[in-house]
Amino acid sequence: MTYHCIPAAEAVALIRVEPGVALFDVRDLASYRRAHIDGAAHLAEDRFFAWTRRLDKAAPVLIYCYHGNASKTYAQMFADFHFTRVFSIDGGYPALETAFAATEA
Repeated sequence: MTYHCIPAAEAVALIRVEPGVALFDVRDLASYRRAHIDGAAHLAEDRFFAWTRRLDKAAPVLIYCYHGNASKTYAQMFADFHFTRVFSIDGGYPALETAFAATEA
């Protein structure tokens, strides 16, 4: 099992049309509290296993971080736990925020 890297615009489209999508922000908690994508849950290593027990392994899991690097680590962790539709968002939070804004304009 592996994950896929997708551009922010593709992530926005997936979030809008896919029921049951799980969106995770893996930045530090202070950054998450300052601003995050609506509907995103904060994910840290100490909560990872709880989420793996809670989520449908066939549902899409989208993960973003600061710039698209740390999200790959978490994406691989979900893939290692046999989640079948795991995506790391290229460009991280800034790219995703910009993509959402562009679709609302």
